Amino acid sequence: MNEREDYFRISKNGHVHTLSDRIPFNWKELMIWTSTSFIFLIWFLGIGIGIFIAILTLIGYIFYRFASWICYSELKIDEKSGKLIRLKKILDRTQKTELISEKFHPNRFEYSELTRSGKTKFLMNYRTHKNNELLILKNKTDKEQIEKYIAEKITVYNNV
Repeated sequence: MNEREDYFRISKNGHVHTLSDRIPFNWKELMIWTSTSFIFLIWFLGIGIGIFIAILTLIGYIFYRFASWICYSELKIDEKSGKLIRLKKILDRTQKTELISEKFHPNRFEYSELTRSGKTKFLMNYRTHKNNELLILKNKTDKEQIEKYIAEKITVYNNV
């Protein structure tokens, strides 16, 4: 819905770098978006139909935003051990842990161009014996930001 939305976060805790795709649940944005949709729908469709469709839109948008806040994944890169791990989480509880690589190599990241609905996006892959699809990036700026962070900030000591 929002093109400039913060849909991934990069953080560091000790020697572990975390890339999370959890979208924050922002009540202010929810209220602004739904109130403007109420006004426009009532204006264009009339009071009865406009209120009905606006309520359905509100419920759908709340479910979408809440679901994207509840279910998310994290990619953890440990500088000491060199491990690359993906965690699937629901409400801050780990549901699935997947070891992607024992020895992290920054040059194994690949970015495939995807064109959907006339927009170019990038699929972030980590190549081992198989392709691990990690995250869909909305634009080239986000791709470059992640590439720069990985190149400059992550130094794995166990790799040869």
